[in-house]
Order: sequence, then structure tokens, then C-alpha cells
Amino acid sequence: MKEEIQKFNKTKERLICIDSDGCVLDTMEIKHMRCFGPCLVHEWGLSKYREEIIRLWRRINLLSKDRGVNRFLGLGKVLEDIHENYFRVEGLEGYLEWVKNAKELSNESAAKAYEETGNPCIKKALEWSELVNQSLMMVSMSKKQPFEGALKAVKLSHEGADVAIVTAANGSEIQKEWNNLDIMQYTDVLLSQETGTKARCLKALQEKGYEPEQILMVGDSPSDLEAAREVGAFFYPIMAYQERESWEEFPEALNRFQEGTYAGRYQEQKILEFEKNLRL
Repeated sequence: MKEEIQKFNKTKERLICIDSDGCVLDTMEIKHMRCFGPCLVHEWGLSKYREEIIRLWRRINLLSKDRGVNRFLGLGKVLEDIHENYFRVEGLEGYLEWVKNAKELSNESAAKAYEETGNPCIKKALEWSELVNQSLMMVSMSKKQPFEGALKAVKLSHEGADVAIVTAANGSEIQKEWNNLDIMQYTDVLLSQETGTKARCLKALQEKGYEPEQILMVGDSPSDLEAAREVGAFFYPIMAYQERESWEEFPEALNRFQEGTYAGRYQEQKILEFEKNLRL
């Protein structure tokens, strides 16, 4: 996926960046509750606490300020709680240090970090992540459906702007899902966990020649808002459990973005609603 950003060139004045899981696709619950959480239970031998751990995973990765973060970051948050309340997680300190300082958080970078350090927690995290990918492949495409209004919004966005998928998820998985829904054709580039953090992705896209006020980030997580703020871009929230309503209002937001009236009261209100929704 790193090659994608190198190949990508600006074709329009405006850029709209759109997250995938929990934003365009109604996949957050199924992926986290059927894949991420259960694979953690399996990898660390936590069957005794299965229900508690899966609830913990959901609370941190779906219902908190850490919603939508890179899988290795989310894992670190959950492992800290497990270490404190269930049992000692061997190598956790070294793992958290890697997560904090790594320029890229992916299977490839985890494998390299383990090779360099021999840290047992990094090794288990890599095995967990590989198991998650295998588990995700077992989820039927029929279960990976878009939120009402999302596909229309992606198509509408592409009429007047370059469109980038910016996700913290596995790139090949997202590409397969968007191709299956026949909407990949309305995008220009895909940036994923293999490319770097969302903030790094937006920065790399901005360097293609877009002015900050010509960039709109559409997402459902605090990491999307933070990435937008880092590059001075606008942010439009797809609010958890209010996704249909969010996409219904998107055409108005798009018009404001195109007309130059997005800044000020409208943007401030959208962020306020978003933070209230996630109780930030």
C-alpha cells in the first residue's frame, strides 16, 4: 500500500478522505466481536475470562476515545488492562514501547520488531494479527454491508473531488470489500495501516498539492478528527449508531465544503455533536 501514495497524483482541487469500517461499511461490530476479541482470547489463552475480555475489547475499541485506532494500538490498551486485572502479560512493556515509537504498525513491521528484539509480546501480537486476518476472511461478504446512503455519498464526492480511502485497517481486506460493493471505481487511492497512521496518510496526501481548506476527512473515530486537525483539514463525523442520519446530512456538508462555507459555526457544531456522541 505504500506504493499507492507514491503513484497517486492530484487531479482536482479538492480532496475527500473517507474511512471504511464503521463509516462507509457497517463492519465494526462484526469484525471486533467475531474476530479481534475472540482471537485475543485464543492467542493469550483467556478462555476462562472469554466474555469479560470480549466486552473489554468492545468497550475500548468501539465505545471509547480509542474507537477506530490501529489494531496494534487497540491491542496494547486491552493488554494493559489484562496485565493489571487478570494476569501478567510477558513482554508488555517492550510491546508498548514499540507501539509508541514505530513509524508503521502492521504485520510486516511487527515481524521486523520481533526479529530485532525477540520480545514475546510482539511475537504473540503478530500471531494474533495474522489470526485476525484469517478470521476476517471467513466473514461472509454478505455480512459486510454499507450504511444506508454511504455508497451514494462516495459517488457524489467523486464528482467534484479526488477521493481517498484512509483507514487503520488491513489494506487488502478493505480493497476486497470495496471492490465487492463496486465502489472502488469512485476512489483514487487507498491508504491503510500498511501506509502509516491516519495523520501520516493525510500529511502525505496534502503534500500532493492540496490546500488544507480543500481537504475534508469523513470518519467515525477520534483518530479521524485528530488526523484532520493535524493537517488543518475539515472533519465530517459519521456518528456511531447514528450512521444513517449522518449520511443523510452529508450532501449539505458536501455543498458547504465545495462552496467554502464549511468553516466556523457549521464545523464547530459537527465536532461538538461528535464528541458528545462518543462522550469525549
